Amino acid sequence: MRFVDKFMAFIADNHLFEEEQRVILAVSGGKDSVLMADLFAEARFNFAIAHCNFRLRGKDSDQDEEFVRNLAQHYKVPFYSVQFATETYAYENHISIQMAARDLRYDWLESLRQKEAYDYVAVAHHQTDSVETVLLNLLRGTGVAGLVGIAPKRDFIVRPLLAFSGREVKDELVKRRLEYREDISNASTKYKRNKIRLDVLPHLRELNQDLEKVFDNNGKRFSQLNRLLTKMVDEFRADNFQEQKDGRIEVSLDALKKLDPVDLWIYELFHPYGFSEMVLGDLISSWDHGSGKRFLSAEYQLLLDRGRLIMSSIEPCQDVRSRIVVDELPFEFTWYGEQYVIRTGEKDGVELTEFPVMIDAVALSMPLFIRSWQQGDKFQPLGMRGKKKVSDLLIEQKVPLTKKAEVPLLVDSNDNILAVWPWRINDQVKITPKTKKVLIFEKLKNG
Repeated sequence: MRFVDKFMAFIADNHLFEEEQRVILAVSGGKDSVLMADLFAEARFNFAIAHCNFRLRGKDSDQDEEFVRNLAQHYKVPFYSVQFATETYAYENHISIQMAARDLRYDWLESLRQKEAYDYVAVAHHQTDSVETVLLNLLRGTGVAGLVGIAPKRDFIVRPLLAFSGREVKDELVKRRLEYREDISNASTKYKRNKIRLDVLPHLRELNQDLEKVFDNNGKRFSQLNRLLTKMVDEFRADNFQEQKDGRIEVSLDALKKLDPVDLWIYELFHPYGFSEMVLGDLISSWDHGSGKRFLSAEYQLLLDRGRLIMSSIEPCQDVRSRIVVDELPFEFTWYGEQYVIRTGEKDGVELTEFPVMIDAVALSMPLFIRSWQQGDKFQPLGMRGKKKVSDLLIEQKVPLTKKAEVPLLVDSNDNILAVWPWRINDQVKITPKTKKVLIFEKLKNG
């Protein structure tokens, strides 16, 4: 069977798309995506080429973009490109460069698909990529779903090169004499995936040359097992999760305790709500003697209550505002049962109570407000160049989810966050040698 015939058969067998449908190809310029483009052209599919320039490799990144642009001209298909400030995005969102690039890439491709009315986006993952993904999942810890590998189709993303191993892709590329761009970072083992590809897989192939085939067959079995497990879990939820009028869900502890193996069942029942394996392990070890104990995920809580397990969503932090009138300083107020004061003073010689927060009193936009944390809140902490999510700061300070609303935020009339008491102030209102008057935000000793 010709290479392109195997390619087209895989697309048909997995119902990736119909011949007349329009597909955007995500092409980096590397060997995998270049071969995918050549196969689409040979099969005479209706396609366009899209390229993301992450601006991580200087001139090389720009040359990659120009190479892919020329590739699209060669095939006489539409070309789309975008440039990202990837490092800035990663810094501001406190994620790795790799995760930032992934998020930016998929978000842009989906927006492009919708805007230009394409049916699907094709990415060039092959069987060896899927093997690497399974091994990474095993190293991180995973449920059954993590053993399935990369799916040929998910929503509007299709992966037609999963018909082939990485070695088959490389051999076909040489056979076709196709030019491509090489990313030198692929040779670095500082990234986990590269270390698996370069160091681990060669040793595994010494034990079994048909590594990709074995993992592919295993993935199909795990996929079937995962569908069976999902069906059983859904049926248990339908029979035992009792939804109350107020939105809470109650389930009998006796029903949960009868499940076997209980650890697997509890994980599958509750991890879709964001509960970690560690938290669910604590739940199991506590349910015989932990009435009243709570277990938290990012959005939900589980409460042990006299033979029942009650799950409810965590209420979003309320937007509590107390207006601070400038001509009434000092201003004392109560916040969740604690007494605070906001006052002004001279920079030198001012007496302070516990945990004072001080900012430049001149650099303020009046009036001021005190309010709770809100989803999406960001500010520039003292000494940092970029912005930080307030939620990340609260996590670092080990503030429980149920206590986030109790942390007072000082904001100006434009809702710019000036201080998160008592940990950080905004760099833009820091005290400088030129500062004469300061605004002091502190908790009263007898509060």
